[in-house]
Amino acid sequence: MKQIQPKPVTIITGFLGAGKTTFLNELLIAEKRGKYAIIENEFGKESIDGELVMEISDNIFEMSSGCLCCNLNEDLVALLIDLSNKASAFEELIIETTGIADPSSVALPFLIDPIVTRYYQLQRVICLVDARNISYELATTEEARKQISFSDILLISKTDLVSDEELAGIHNLLKEINPFAIILSGTKDHFPHKEMMDYIRKQNEHYNGQETKTEKHHHSLSSLTLTFDKPFDIPKLQHTMMVFMAVQAKDIYRVKGIVYGFGENEKYILQSVAEYLAMAPGNQWQEGEIRRSKIVFIGKNLKMKGFEQLLSHALY
Repeated sequence: MKQIQPKPVTIITGFLGAGKTTFLNELLIAEKRGKYAIIENEFGKESIDGELVMEISDNIFEMSSGCLCCNLNEDLVALLIDLSNKASAFEELIIETTGIADPSSVALPFLIDPIVTRYYQLQRVICLVDARNISYELATTEEARKQISFSDILLISKTDLVSDEELAGIHNLLKEINPFAIILSGTKDHFPHKEMMDYIRKQNEHYNGQETKTEKHHHSLSSLTLTFDKPFDIPKLQHTMMVFMAVQAKDIYRVKGIVYGFGENEKYILQSVAEYLAMAPGNQWQEGEIRRSKIVFIGKNLKMKGFEQLLSHALY
């Protein structure tokens, strides 16, 4: 039987007006015709994004009967399975979510559905961040906080409309909220497409924060970074985290970590999606590299002391 090569998947998220469709158009221009299949989600009865996306590819599929983050997951899975039968027609899949979507819900089928994971591999989640409005969005919308927390790449758009000082402040703010994300800048005339599309989620160990324990608060959003020099008992840590996520999922937007496991030559990559937790071996520790765990929690009402005590029980 011929082995199936999963199609790479990119999720593009970002709040209303951040420039998702502009970014997608530039990406389509930059790449060869027909490379991508595109799923667009427009909230409401009348779709307009499909008309705004340039007709470079016929592989554009609109889902306009609701929001991908809520009642369309079954429809999304059905469409993904249908697309898998047309695998020769495209090389990669892009999903552009509506501005009010929680990307973790959109990502979920790519991580837990056995049929979907056979045909697709989620490689990156890109969030466009409107430089002019990010402070307001963080203060007023939980969806914007979730989008920034969950994404692998944060692309600051409309940077030509703010000062260098304001841009530096936005960069620092995003780094504190999501220290594992790669932060890039773009204008209406240029987006760093290649750098973003070369990113592979599963292989990336990028960490943008401080090496010591930190606790940050922005609006109602908290970010905790915990470091541990002692190794973890991997099965015990996995059990502890699964129980914890089942109880605290509503307050946690994202967990991501690089874990030092006792007797393990590989780094373990820890990630959460909604209330689901995934932990898998990644790259090997390099000779001379300091073996240390770094785990980041992003969410609401997070307290350093409680989290540290909880995880310390799983140390070897």
